[in-house]
Amino acid sequence: MLKRILLGVIVLLLATSLVGVFRAMPDENKTESILPKIKSFDNFKKLIADAQKKLPYFEFSRDGLFLEGRPGIVYSQDAKVSDESTSDYSKTNVQVEGVDEADRVKTDGEYIYVINETARKLTIVKAYPPQKMHLMSSIKLEEDFYPKEFYVDSRYLVVIGESKEVYKQIPYKEDDLDSKKISSRIIAYPPYYTTKETVCFIYDISDKANPKNIRKITLDGRYLTSRKIEGSIHIVSLKSFPYYFIDSKNLSAQDFMPSYSDTSMKGAQKVYIDFNNIRYVPDFTDFSYTLVGSFNLDSDTSPVSVECILGAGDIVYCSKENLYICAQSYKKVILPAKTLESLRPRYCYKPKTIVYKFALTKGRAEVLCAGFVEGKVLNQFSMDEYDGYLRIATTVESHYSWEGDFQEYNAVYVLDKNLKIVGKLDKFAKGESIYSARFIGNRLYLVTFKALDPFFVISLENPQKPEILGYLKIPGYSTYLHPYDQNHIIGFGKDAEDLNEEYAIPLGLKIAMFNVEDVENPKELFKVIIGDRGTNSELLNNHKALLFDKNKNIFAFPVVIYEKDGNIFRGACVYSIDMKKGFILKGKITHNISEKGCYDINRILYINNTLYTISDKMIKANRIDNLDEITSLMME
Repeated sequence: MLKRILLGVIVLLLATSLVGVFRAMPDENKTESILPKIKSFDNFKKLIADAQKKLPYFEFSRDGLFLEGRPGIVYSQDAKVSDESTSDYSKTNVQVEGVDEADRVKTDGEYIYVINETARKLTIVKAYPPQKMHLMSSIKLEEDFYPKEFYVDSRYLVVIGESKEVYKQIPYKEDDLDSKKISSRIIAYPPYYTTKETVCFIYDISDKANPKNIRKITLDGRYLTSRKIEGSIHIVSLKSFPYYFIDSKNLSAQDFMPSYSDTSMKGAQKVYIDFNNIRYVPDFTDFSYTLVGSFNLDSDTSPVSVECILGAGDIVYCSKENLYICAQSYKKVILPAKTLESLRPRYCYKPKTIVYKFALTKGRAEVLCAGFVEGKVLNQFSMDEYDGYLRIATTVESHYSWEGDFQEYNAVYVLDKNLKIVGKLDKFAKGESIYSARFIGNRLYLVTFKALDPFFVISLENPQKPEILGYLKIPGYSTYLHPYDQNHIIGFGKDAEDLNEEYAIPLGLKIAMFNVEDVENPKELFKVIIGDRGTNSELLNNHKALLFDKNKNIFAFPVVIYEKDGNIFRGACVYSIDMKKGFILKGKITHNISEKGCYDINRILYINNTLYTISDKMIKANRIDNLDEITSLMME
């Protein structure tokens, strides 16, 4: 009887403890349990203080250092005939078909639109037919507005940029400076911080000769990137705040709240986002906000919808259904002592990436969940969504160690819809960093580099078990990968002189064709080296700079070529491809204005059989078959 009572008590206690365990488990379907809200100014200050304690040497602001990423890759769809025009024309290179990306030059098959950031204007040119090319209109933008890029469709022109940087002085009293302790030789300046706004202007261009501004939207912070899916636009900005003055009695809670505005709202007043509506990423190390502003072009009555997260992310990937933002964090790792006599504790900071996910609907972006992976993400092309999984490639390194230890390797992770890791491949290509990546279906093509260029073929057919199928090592490196067909990939990068496989000296620009038909033994079929050291092209850092069309057998890019004899070429190179003969140079195009001067070409596009090259002040039209010049137009 006593044994039965004891057994019953044990079972009851076990059941109670299990209930407690299950109650403590977060509900993954609830955003609150994964990305909690700040809720109050006091909690905000506590979060900032905790973050500073975790990484004491990171006491600086990274405002102004956010870019889309290092060199990457792109997969461009072949140009199609527009439903709104009889023209066959090129479109901006984008990562995901159906997800448009803003650029500084675009065409709709009849008109070419060009932004000039320095002159703060956008020019609309009637470009087709080329023989009648002429200026249609010019939009002079606000004096304190710096345009970056834009979208255009049959009715709307959406220009996105930044306001002029503003220096804000921190309120203070003379006593705050404690003048008694300041030498007469030292001038005490009042403290200040800088701020910017991301600004979006929407124009009705039904009448191309008379564009009308119909709406203005602002988001706090610097402009990072944006995406357009049908009529919905999603803009991402990064807002810094003076966290180092967080304990100042002269600043209020509102001074640390991000804001936005929309002229479609009544009164068009600036709206401050309360801490009750701001979420934060656990273990954040960047004292900035990420804002995602979404709106529908076809609805001028629905105001912009804004989501805000504490913990800045600087790399964005977007599918048709979801938007992902990566933020950097660091984990302190204690290292084992090398000797028994070692008294100094050894440690390093291992980087990890926080990924947070937004569900996209018409004119809205809603926070869903967050996840973690080891290492740093190169850029947007190191991520891909496929069959409900997010695949992500990273480089893992020890950030800092007292003894100078430094380890580096690479990894590929597969995450489910809740951003939980379900598969991984890690610790390969040790001592090297990822320079470019391309996900195509169930495969990942990856380039790492230290002195030689390993080109990896990785299978993701089994999401739980990614595996390396084969690799190739060649001199130089690729920073941009572009699929040619099912079995061939073009690599754009740099040739390099290998020095004992420890490091290499970059040389001229290199274009290579890789054959991946035999995945276990990828091969470099042919290549071309352009220029010598110093030769460079925007396409190595920006996928939008490449024009590629397989059907027309043409690819082109802007370039600055430095030859060994000292000659310098500034313009665009135009190539075709012969799978037996290799890359064939069709010709070069320049925007010369005198014997000694020329404009730098920014973009190349085509409309039907006419090739257009665009610089800040000139558009030149050439025949696409033989590159004979047809006409040119100055945009001044």
